[in-house]
Parts: sequence; C-alpha cells; structure tokens
Amino acid sequence: MIRRIIFSLFFPMLLSGCATNPVSGLPDFVTITEQQEISIGASYHKQILEENKLIDNKELNDYFQKLGESIAKESHRPKLKWTFTLIDDPTFNAFATPGGYVYMYRGMLNYFNSEAEFAGVIGHEIAHITARHAVRGMSTAQVSGLLLGLLQANVPGGQLTGNAFNLVNMIINRGYSRKFELEADQLGEEYLDRVNYDPSAMSAFLKTLKYSDELEIKIAKNEGREPNIGYHGVFSTHPDHEKRIKALDKTTKKNNKMKIGKEKFLKMLDGSLYGSSPEEGYVKNSVFYHPVLAIKFDIEKTWNFKNHPDKLELTKTDANMTLRADDLLADDLENGLTAEKYLSDGINKSSFLSSNELIESKDFSYNNLKGHSHLYINESIIDKSYKRFTVIFDTKNSNTKPKAWIAVTSFKNLSDDKEIKLMLKSFSKMSQDEIKKSKGLRIKVIRFKSGMTYDKLAASSPLGKYALDKLRLLNGHYPDDNPRVGELIKIVE
Repeated sequence: MIRRIIFSLFFPMLLSGCATNPVSGLPDFVTITEQQEISIGASYHKQILEENKLIDNKELNDYFQKLGESIAKESHRPKLKWTFTLIDDPTFNAFATPGGYVYMYRGMLNYFNSEAEFAGVIGHEIAHITARHAVRGMSTAQVSGLLLGLLQANVPGGQLTGNAFNLVNMIINRGYSRKFELEADQLGEEYLDRVNYDPSAMSAFLKTLKYSDELEIKIAKNEGREPNIGYHGVFSTHPDHEKRIKALDKTTKKNNKMKIGKEKFLKMLDGSLYGSSPEEGYVKNSVFYHPVLAIKFDIEKTWNFKNHPDKLELTKTDANMTLRADDLLADDLENGLTAEKYLSDGINKSSFLSSNELIESKDFSYNNLKGHSHLYINESIIDKSYKRFTVIFDTKNSNTKPKAWIAVTSFKNLSDDKEIKLMLKSFSKMSQDEIKKSKGLRIKVIRFKSGMTYDKLAASSPLGKYALDKLRLLNGHYPDDNPRVGELIKIVE
C-alpha cells in the first residue's frame, strides 16, 4: 500500500520531468517547469534587492544590461527576460539564478582587463541558466526529499517557500559540479564566439582567478588565517583552475579580427570604487577612516586589519585587537557616566576577574576624547598572557548617537602593547574637510609611461605591504609580468 502511494505521487512528477534540455536537445530529468523556474528566479531576485546595495551608476548598469542582453540573445534561451544586476560589494564573485538573472559583485568587476574578459564571465553565468544547472540541482533535491514544495503557489510570481529559498541559496553558494562548471566554461566560450569576441578571453580571466586564489593563500598564510577563495563561493566544487584553463585552450580558435575592447572597458572602470565603500570605512596609507562615524586611527605596519560588519579586527602573530562601538545614553552622560566607570562596570559584570589580575589602570584621554584603560595579567607555571581593555568616549557626533569605542586586546609580549597603545592613542575625530574629501579608494586608469615600474607605483600606493602583488593582479600581470609602454593600466588612489 505504501509503495502504491509513493508511486502515485512520484509517477506524475516523472511525467512532468520529461523535458528537453535547451543546450543538448536531449531529454532532461527536471521536476520544475520553465514557468516555475522563472517564478523562482523572480522571487529570489526580490530578496537579493532587499538584502544588497546596488551600484549607483546608471551608465555602468546600462552597459552591463545591454552587453548581457546581446550575449543572451545568442544563447540557447534567447526568449527569457534577462536581468543583469551589479551589487555594490567588494566580494570577488558573480552568480546566476534560475529564470534569467545574472549578478556580479563590484569586487570582481575591477579585475577585468577587457570587454571580452567581462563578456566571457557573463557568458559563463548565462550558460548556467541556459543549461538549467540550478534547476537540475533543485530537481535532484526534490526527488531525494520527496516532493519538497518549491513555490507557495504553483502560479507565476508565486513566492519561494523557506525550504526552496534555502535550497537555491545552497546550490548557488556551494557552486556547481565539475561537469556543470566545465560545461558553463565551454558554453561561455561558444557565446563569446557567436557575438564576435575573442574566446581566448575566457581562459585569460581564469588565469586571473587562479592567481587571485594564489595571492589570497599567500596573504592568509602570512596573516595566520584561513584563505577566502573560490569563485562561486568558498565551498565551491570548481575543478582546479589549471584544468579549466587547459580544457578551454584545447577548443579556443584564435582570430585576430575578433573584439577585445581593452581601452573601452578600462575607461569605463576609471574612477570606480575599490574595496570597502566609504560608508563602511576603509584603509588608506595605513590609516583607517570611517567618514560616517567621523573617526580615524593609525594601523601599525606589522599588524593585519579586517573590517567586519560588527567589529574592526587587527592581528599579529601573538596578538590581536578588536574594536566595537556601543551606543551611549545621553541621560547616563548627563548623570556623570565616565569612561572609567563604564569600563569598570563592564568588567565587574563578567567572570573575567576570577582568573586575571589588574596590574594597570590609567586615564586614556587623547585628541580631545575621554578614555580609560585597564591592563590585566594571567599567569601560570608555564605561561603568561596579557589583556588590555580600553574604552574611548566619542560624544562629539552631530549625525550619530554618542558612542563608546571598546578595544579588547590580547597579547603575549609587552612589546606588542607599545604598538597597541600607539594605535589607540591615534584614535581621533575626522575633520569636516577630511569627511568632505573622503571618497574611499578609487580605481584610476593611467597610461604606462617610460620609466614607470610596478615597484615605483607600489611604493606610492595606499594598498599597503602587498601593493606590488595587488597591482599586478589587478592588471592581469601577476606574478611577475609588466605592461608595455603606452598600455592602459589600473592603479588605486
């Protein structure tokens, strides 16, 4: 009886799954109709628009949409309503969702060095949609989950169920199988050829992806952290970049008459934002600026800095510091709340004092900002470590609530404490002129002149100790290539 019930549920799904794959023309087992696919994509798109900031540049957005449409028209599914969206985020990634939706992060956009490279990645993402890779993955999950509901209403525009949204998220963020990725590479190359772009641009940008991962691994190792690598997500199952490059090189047909569009594309990028947006804070010449909160502080060159959504983090081999902001009540300040009392009350409410000894309590008021600092020691037979808690009151805000900036530092050697105090002592308010001029880091496109070298450009770059590697990667010259005189290149300023 149970078998009969399962068969009666499963058999209609088998019938609905007898679809023809748009790319291969062969029967394709999917449990989702094209109309459902379009509805899923539209629902997911709405969620993406709610959760992400888009690039506010009409010229660039129109360019992306127009170029994307021109490639999609030559794809295996030209009649879909294609939508191309640029997300204002420094993440190095791009992705596609069912039904004709392609997304690219600003962080990837800056690394293309020709229109053909840009078009190649667009073609790759279009290929994931034309070959129905996400839909096929969802269909497999539906079967294994026995009739998992995808839409709350089985009609166009129906909203995604919670399960379906999580499923789409998982498929996109984890990446596709090696087979699907290679297929998307090859289809992307085919679409480039159809619109008369040099198809070798596909493998050229794959080399940039490969070197991006190599540089990230190198930096992460030096910073003592896990690398954040993988186009299409950290947990991507992409085949090795080298294998993908070789697979493309076997099929690429060289044609000097095909479009590359290097100068046109680089001129389009001139002036675009690099890295974190000013609203999130950014590092320039070893100084962190946050124009919205109007604060700044120096970063010692031996320390690594990370700007997280909820905290600022600085690390060194045996030391780390985190900074967080806490809102202060005007009523508490009016009734005499001081930085010392705020700090003492906060520590007394924890169990920290049970195993740590206070060895220093000092006023920490600098740059017209009131502050206080405690230094603690934790000593055992075999080990000794220190912890410093510092609070700086920032009550001189015209546009935001008064803040308490809390710095928690852990270290093994008192020599590190000297650098920690130097950084915290530099904590100050930005001037109105600094706020007005604060535009973050920007891409500047220049013509490489005689006498220029990457070493000289890196020496004056705000990108810090890996400036040389980063500039080469940005221009497709990593690890040791150099531009020709007269060639356009990107720098950051």
